Amino acid sequence: MAGFFVLILAAVLIWLFAESRTSRIVGFSIVGIIGVLIAAYIFWRETQVSSRDHPSQASSAPEQPSPQPGTAERAFTELEPSDVGLAKIALTSGVETYSGIDGKQYERPDLRSWTLSGEVTNLSPEHMVKDVTLNVRLYSCPSYFTVPVNEVKFEDLSLICSKIGDRSLGLYDLRLAPKAAKQFSQPFKFANQGNAINWRYWVDVTRVVAQL
Repeated sequence: MAGFFVLILAAVLIWLFAESRTSRIVGFSIVGIIGVLIAAYIFWRETQVSSRDHPSQASSAPEQPSPQPGTAERAFTELEPSDVGLAKIALTSGVETYSGIDGKQYERPDLRSWTLSGEVTNLSPEHMVKDVTLNVRLYSCPSYFTVPVNEVKFEDLSLICSKIGDRSLGLYDLRLAPKAAKQFSQPFKFANQGNAINWRYWVDVTRVVAQL
């Protein structure tokens, strides 16, 4: 098909050059246009070949090294709950305001709102502590159970009292160096909490994430 088109074009050009001076001018114009088109096509082809042979600097730049495999997994397994110490732990209830029969405002404990405070210490001799997860359990005890809050034993709570609340609390981005300590205070609420009557609590560490 391309060969047939070339033959037709050649015949037209021969006729134009042989017909008259005006037709020869037209013929030269056509030849010039064809030459420009051919030159543009050749330039385009050279550009495409050059871009394939010489990829851009951005595409050929070496990739940045990825994080060392297993680092994230090690952060969760490098430390044990025993590598963190808790001290000065206190669970305090919130305070709510109510109106008395005399129309005055009074305050009373809000036993649905709590704040856990204390001090967390990194006991590890070599690893920094990033995050710590605590488990907080709330118990309702019988009236005869008079052991002070800060002296209770977990065995007594399990046998004598009823658990009415249980939840996890996260202490994040601590960045605790070995043997360093940091105080914390975190408000929270128990989901589906029961009535807190003669309440006691228990707090322990369930997970520690290392800063690698």
